[in-house]
This record gives sequence, structure tokens and C-alpha cells, in this order.
Amino acid sequence: MKKQLSRVLLAVMLTAGFTFSCKEEFLIPKEDDAATSSVATENARRSSPDVDYEVSHEVSGTTWTYTITKSNTSKHPGHFIINFGNCDAESPTIENIVSASVNGIDWSGKISDSEGRTGCIPSSFNFVKFDDLDCANQYIIAFTLDTLYSAVPSQGWIKAGPSCVSKALIGPGCRGYTLTSTLDADPAIAGKPYNQINTYMKTYGFDYSEHPNCSGGYGGHIDGVHADAVSDIYFNKSVFRFDIHIDPVMDGDRCSAGTVDRQRNEMKSITNNTTWAKVQGNWDEWQILEWKFKLPSGFQPTQNFCHIHQLKAQDGPNNGSPVITITPRANSDGTNKRMQIIHSVDGASTGKGTVVNDIPLSAFEDEWVQVREEMHYTHNGYYSCKITRISDGQVLINFTDTNIDMWRIGSSYIRHKYGIYRSLAGGRLDQTPVGQSPLLKNESILVTDFRVYEKNTNPEPGTPH
Repeated sequence: MKKQLSRVLLAVMLTAGFTFSCKEEFLIPKEDDAATSSVATENARRSSPDVDYEVSHEVSGTTWTYTITKSNTSKHPGHFIINFGNCDAESPTIENIVSASVNGIDWSGKISDSEGRTGCIPSSFNFVKFDDLDCANQYIIAFTLDTLYSAVPSQGWIKAGPSCVSKALIGPGCRGYTLTSTLDADPAIAGKPYNQINTYMKTYGFDYSEHPNCSGGYGGHIDGVHADAVSDIYFNKSVFRFDIHIDPVMDGDRCSAGTVDRQRNEMKSITNNTTWAKVQGNWDEWQILEWKFKLPSGFQPTQNFCHIHQLKAQDGPNNGSPVITITPRANSDGTNKRMQIIHSVDGASTGKGTVVNDIPLSAFEDEWVQVREEMHYTHNGYYSCKITRISDGQVLINFTDTNIDMWRIGSSYIRHKYGIYRSLAGGRLDQTPVGQSPLLKNESILVTDFRVYEKNTNPEPGTPH
């Protein structure tokens, strides 16, 4: 009887010890007990085991599933945190979670939107934490949201002992939207000619077909380098670079004899509204464009147009001017350099002109910025643009218009363009000398991280309206 009791007690003690080892936490101490626990905390950090986890994901409708697999030497995690703040006001929050589970067990009562004292530092204030994970070699963490959200690049954190491991993963993005395409520069295309860059972009629903690599006409430089994939120190990856030249060859607009007063070097959504209708702005669709750009220090616009981004109708009788542009501008003497957003509509009186003005260009120079635009492509449409400086999170532009004409009569779709498209400011390539503004010089722009989202998809995108 005594031996049987001893075995039971031993089993209970082993179970308790095992449970404690799985639940053991290294929390950041409160200020009032920091002194007494500092030594223990430091010892715990030094004795922390290796942390090695694989995280995979699956999205099925409104249900998101993450499978965390630990290595044999890794500590059992106590918490899993996922960033929900990927689409500003269109992002889900913890309130949008309908159900949650871990390894098939209801976990709805063990999720929170507070970091607590885990020591993890989420990059967003909008996140969800799965608390008190049990001991297992694999964790299947699932939650169901109240509606569809786009799947976007996000971040998660795994708390195990003194360590908080950050993991790049896919998370929920914009409410009701679907991610239709992404584009990033591949280091393999660095130094490649323009036609290979064009081929690469076409794989993702973009193209590079409007550039000065042409012959005949005016402003062609067939062997010139106008686009490349270059290494960026800030992001530690390749990004696209577009260049426009005054010398050694003055670039033109695709060698056109009809537009000799301007220069163009742009990438854009592909000229294809069948296979790639999902990247275009079609009638009555909602679209979100996310992308980043960086202007060099000393970027010099003139008093004439210099667009670095356009939303422009592809076809129809009123596709001359773009619907929306993001445009650096200066006074005639080069001062008052500023960033503008301009709205116009051909053949209609609904153009609103310059809707954003006087944002100092110096706030953009030599800084990466994140752009997020949202559009509803109708005559009584919607346009918003938020531009955030990445280095310090400062919002440089935050514009919204809920009743703005975002269509061109007779058009079948709106495409989006990026690069440098500028006036020669009084100059013409068909005269000698050209007579361009003395302010003009060789310029460049860096762009990266293109993301296209869509909702309310038009079932007949090729129909003019």
C-alpha cells in the first residue's frame, strides 16, 4: 500500500514539474519588484535555450490557421502574437474574431489585445495575443473573422522563456479586399537591359514599356540605362531605380514626334485588361494601391508638371490627362519645392484641380515613404492618399475625398503608373538648342513593395462606361 502511494505521489510530482516547465514564464518585472528580480531575470536570460520555430499558414475563406512547429531543443512557447494593423482603418481588430482555437480547443477566452509583460514589442498597436499555450511540439492556432480580409505580409511574435522571436508571416489586411498582385525587385535583374526588366514585370501584372530606350524620332537612347534593380541599404534588399537624363543624351517621350516637349520613364500596370484585369481600376471597383518611393536629396522640379505617379485612363475619348497625379512642383526660380496631388477630368467640369499643395518637398528628400491609396472608380467616387515617412512614422499627406469623379467617360479601365514624367519646361527636342529650363538635371526615383488589392470586382471589366 505504501509502495502504491509512493508511486502515485511520484507521478503527481513529475506531472507538476513537467507542467511548470511548460508554463514557465519570464515576464518583465514591475518597477516595484525590479530590484529583487533583476538577478534572477538576467540569469534566466543567460540560460535561455535556443529558440527555433517553423511557422506556416493557411487561409480558407474567413478562417486563418497558423501551424507553429518547434525544434527538439526549443522551449515551449507561452504566447503567440500576430499583427492585425496592416490596413489602417480597414484592418480587423480582436472584436472581429468570431472564434479562436489552439490544437482544436476553444481559446476564445485566452486571447487579448494587450502585450502584458511578455517583453515582446509589437510593431503595431493593433494585434492579438494567444495566451497560456500548453505543452506541445506543434501548435495549430486558428481564428475565424467576421468577413473576408486580404492576405498580406505581416509579422508575428513567439514568446518562449526570456526570448521573443519575431517571424515574418501572412496576416489579415483590408476588410473585404483581395490581394491581387505584388511586385518587388529581384536582384537577378540587376544590370539587365530594359526588355528583360519588362519581361520580369509582366509576370506580376506590370510592365516597363514607356521609356527612352528607343531609336528614331526624338530623345531616344537605345543603349542608355533608365531602369535597374539596385541594392538598398535601408531595406537590405533590391529596389527599382528609374533615371531620367538631360545629359549625356536628353531623354524624350518614347521617341515620339508628337510630344517633344516632355520626358517619360515610367513603369505601369500592364496594358492587358483580360488576364490582368485584377490589377486595373475597372468601373465601380474598389482598389487599394500600396507602394514605397524615395526621392534623392536635391530633387529639383520646375513650375511645370513632373509626375511621379499617375492614375490614367487607358482608352476612350477622354484619356488625355491623368485622373490623379502625385507631382513635385517648384516656383519658376526653383524655390518653394513642394509635393502636390492633382485631380482632373477631361470633357467634364468635375475636375477639382490641386487638392493637396504646399507639402515641403524637403520632408520627402532622401527618405523612404509609404504610400497607400484607395479608390472607388465611378463618377461619384472615392479617393484617399496617405503618405507616411518610414524613418519616424510622420504622416506627410493624409487626404480623403468621398465624392470625387474617378472615371473618364468612354474608358474601360484606369491604369496606375510610377516613375518620372516631366515637362521640359519651355524646351522642345525638335529645336536646337532645346531650350529646356536650366533647373532641369538628371534625376532618379527609387520604388519598391507594390501591393494591389481589389473588391467589388467588375464581372465585365472590358466594357466601356
